[in-house]
Amino acid sequence: MPTREWRLKRNCSLTPRQSLAATVFLMALVLAIGVAAAFASGVWLALPFSMLCTVAVGIAFIAYARHATDGEVLTFAPPFVIVEIHECGCRTMHRMNAARLSVSLGDSDGAVYLCDGWQRIPVGRQLPAAARAEFVRQLRRFIVDDC
Repeated sequence: MPTREWRLKRNCSLTPRQSLAATVFLMALVLAIGVAAAFASGVWLALPFSMLCTVAVGIAFIAYARHATDGEVLTFAPPFVIVEIHECGCRTMHRMNAARLSVSLGDSDGAVYLCDGWQRIPVGRQLPAAARAEFVRQLRRFIVDDC
């Protein structure tokens, strides 16, 4: 029996190491400007503001990093479709019967729904609309052809 795997993940332009380096550089630059303004010009309020800004950038980086590896892996291994959902560092796995599987494209939330009886799992939320529609066509074609 043939197997097929789809990996749906976020389109991140920077690697985690590059993202960390850019964030640390930004934080160091903001602190350097705050220290320079405080000591060179006597603008002492610039120092607490730059520290607050650095903390805000750090919090934003942590929020971004938690979702940088979000995505789904769909594996078609007859007679099942195995769906692994990676979200905020957690992994959830679902096993669905391929013969009973229906695939629908959500209108309002931009997700693809895989339905098997009472299970309804949203996938592909991070895909652009055109890629999402193509993914639905591929999934339907592959499951119908091989079931």
